[in-house]
Parts: sequence; C-alpha cells; structure tokens
Amino acid sequence: MKDFGYDISDFEDIDPLFGNMSDFESLVEKMHSEDLKLIMDFIPNHSSDQHIWFQLSQNSTDPTDRYYNYYIWRDCVNGTIYGNASEYPTNWVSVFGGPMWEYSPIRRQCYLHQFLKSQPDLDWRNPYVQEEFENIIRFWLDKGVDGFRMDAIKHLFEDYNYRNESESKDGANYTQDAYEYWHHNYTSSLPEVHDIVARWATILDEKSKETNQYRFMVTEVYDSTEEVMKYYGANGCKGADIPFNFGFVQKLKKDCNGLCVHDIVDDWMSHMPEGKSANWVTGNHDNSRIASKIGENFVNAINMLLLLLPGTPTTYYGEEIGMQDIPRQNVSQDPFGLKFPDRSRDPERSPMQWSNATHAGFSNTSSAPWLPLNDDFKQGRNVEDALKQADSPLNLYKSLAKLRQEPSFQYGMMHYSVVNENVFSFVREWDGQPRYLVALNFGKDNSTVDFTTGNYTLSSSGTGEVVETTRNGLDVSLKTEETVPLNSIMLEPGQGVVFRWSYEPVELI
Repeated sequence: MKDFGYDISDFEDIDPLFGNMSDFESLVEKMHSEDLKLIMDFIPNHSSDQHIWFQLSQNSTDPTDRYYNYYIWRDCVNGTIYGNASEYPTNWVSVFGGPMWEYSPIRRQCYLHQFLKSQPDLDWRNPYVQEEFENIIRFWLDKGVDGFRMDAIKHLFEDYNYRNESESKDGANYTQDAYEYWHHNYTSSLPEVHDIVARWATILDEKSKETNQYRFMVTEVYDSTEEVMKYYGANGCKGADIPFNFGFVQKLKKDCNGLCVHDIVDDWMSHMPEGKSANWVTGNHDNSRIASKIGENFVNAINMLLLLLPGTPTTYYGEEIGMQDIPRQNVSQDPFGLKFPDRSRDPERSPMQWSNATHAGFSNTSSAPWLPLNDDFKQGRNVEDALKQADSPLNLYKSLAKLRQEPSFQYGMMHYSVVNENVFSFVREWDGQPRYLVALNFGKDNSTVDFTTGNYTLSSSGTGEVVETTRNGLDVSLKTEETVPLNSIMLEPGQGVVFRWSYEPVELI
C-alpha cells in the first residue's frame, strides 16, 4: 500500500485492509442486483516488490528459470548521475522523479521501475508475463466483473536497445530529476502495447459471447490525441471500447472560454475513428477539482456539458455536489507529493462528503479519515443536504442524467450552433425525436446571443421550450417549461440552458 493499491502483491486476491474475496463476491452480486456494473482497476505495468514473482526473480541466478526475466534487469553500478554519463543502464527518469533504476544487492543488478522503486516493472516482452495477465483477466471475469480500466498502459514497453532519452521542449522549466524534464520516446507509447490491448479485447469478447453479457474495457493514457486514438484499435485489430479522453482534465482552466471548449470537443470528435464512441472526463484523482480549478460558479455548466455531449461521461466522485480541493497538508499522503510537495495530489482526494455528521458520514469511527475533510460539508456541501435543496448541483446532475436518456442524447448526432469567445452551444437531434439546443457561457462577460443565426438551423418558429438551466441563481427570466424566442438569449458567465423543440419532418417532393 505504498501507492494506495497501485503496488499489487497478489493480482488474484483482496488486500485484507479492504476485506476478503467473499466480501468482493457479495459486492458483485449486490451491484448486479441493482443493475450496476463493476469495472475493475487493472494495473499491468508493474507489481509490488513484495509480490512472489519479484522475490523469485530477484533471487534467481539461472537464466533458464521461469521467473528470471519476469522483470527488467540490467547490469549497473549503484549511482545517482543523470545524462549521458549515467552509471545506471540509461538516463531514464521515473514518473515520480529520480532514476528509473534501482540497484538490488541480492541480484546485483538494477531493475526498472517507471513509478516508485517499490513498483518494479514487469517485462512485457516475456511470453510468460503476457500469459499470466491473460489468466488474471479471465480470473476476474469469472468472478463476475463487467470490465476493466487498464491503468498506465503506455508504460508497458521500453526501448530494447536501452537508448538514453533527450531533454523535452519544456525541460528548462524542470530539474533533471523530474519526469517532465525528459522526452519519453523510449519509455512510453511504444507500438507493441497495441498488440497487448488487442489480445485483451479478444478475451473480453470471448467472455461476452459466453455469458451473453458485454464486457467493457477503457484505457488510461495521457498522451497526444493522435496517440490516444490508437487505443480504439491499431493494425487492423480491435482495441479498447474507449480510451479515456482527458482533454477537459488537461485544458479546461479558468481562462478556457467558449472557443477553447469548442476546440477541446472538436479535437476529439475530429480525430475519433469512424464508428467509435466518444467519451469525456472532467476530473479525476490526479487533478484539481472543477470548483477549485475553474470556479464554483462553473460547476453546473461543466456537468451540463459533460452529461449532454455525445458519448460516455465520467464523473469523479464529489463533482456532482461541487466538492472543492482541501488545502495541501504539511505531510503528504501522496508519494508523489512527498518528493514534490507543491504538486501533491492530496487536495483532490479528500473523503466523499455524504452528510453533515462526523467525518461527513464517510466514516463512523472515532479516528480521523486518512485525509482531512473540507469544512464546507457542515454548511450543506454534502449529499444528504443537497438532496433537500431543489436547485443544488446534485439535483441538477440527477435531472441531466435523466434527460440524457432521451433518444436524441443517447443516439443522436451533434451539430455546433453558436460558438464565440463566451458561448459554446450545440444541437442534439435524432430523427422523429425532439431536438435540443444546449447553450453555455464559459466566458467572463454576459453574452446576448441570436441562436437562429448559428451554424445549425433551429425550429421554423425560432422558439424553444426551456427544459433545464444551471439553476445557480442566474438570470431567472429563463424558467423551465416556458417557450421563448431563441433570437435574443442572455447568458451570464457560468450559466447554461437546454432548449427543446418538436421534430419537424421534411416534406419530400
């Protein structure tokens, strides 16, 4: 647990800290009874140094031994120098900073670790390792899991010629012991990873056909859009159902206006392979929360955007109630924060705020949770209180989740409408169904917009019924169930509105 579960000592068991296998099986059964799906976090790049595979490999002296090359071992001297004169096999630097190599006095060689030194990288060019993980996937599928989030898989392969990496274009902003200093063309996104993903997809397809229940795969990769798209499938083979789209996570900041939001959306939609499904992520455990990063008054607008764009939305827990980051602590729980205190990820990882009870209802023990809570849970920023507030972010979120079940949102096309420095808007339509205009102001100023002159032809009447608003105390002239002209709609910063009008069939002559 040196990296909170990302350092696995047994890939086919439950850490006693969280329960046992019987508890897990009960969880799966209960979730399925509630028509929920369980997607398991899968960490194939590395194991814990406590894993039996690593212990056997570290103590192995016979190259013919099965476990001898389960991990990446190279001759080295126990040094600390960076650059071309490194005493290590290469100058490669780990994601958490410092050398990517660690000397083992037992084996008298260095092993590779792209993350913590307690997380040695497996050798994915070893057929035995590939077989082990294919069997692990089958093991959990047999336990009833509905799919996997494949974590950090761009790190599976490294250059087999062990060439040194060069300074990145942003390297001058970092020290040499920081991951960002280097251009990682030899330690990430190597093409072999797509063959592995294709093999995993085949296993999931086999299980889907066997059980008549679809099994799902999503990949977690931070990279250029062009590289991420390859995880949909490469070399003519099937890939993941979706690779996580981190465009909003990386680019949605306080200065991101209507044009910026359009560019983020269009970057994904224009690169996505034909026949594939989009997806959108606005927050996660590695990045600051929406309310803290962009502003509390934009939380509802961003949730509206997330839930009404085409494709799969992914919400980080707490964003549906507008949770904020907690202040950075004097002592970081995050191992990355221990090395780089000003970049600790603790602030966005505070416990879920369920109620205004002790520890926000997250725990009923007398001891404090592993991270502090934001004090605003006592002032209504919790699930229990939010459910009682008609205009709370949570009740809006629930309304939007219901609205997205409409066929126009489930299956319909998307067309851009008015896009300018302040406003991003789009239309969702599906033949025979009502059509919807979603309009959001991401700018700093009020904006009055004529949507009848946008990039997409609206209703012939030029009017639309107000279906939903961001409910955050802004312009009260736009009330739900009212029909209003669409040629002069005023939107304040952070305000969003959904309009609807009836399907109008085209008469063929």
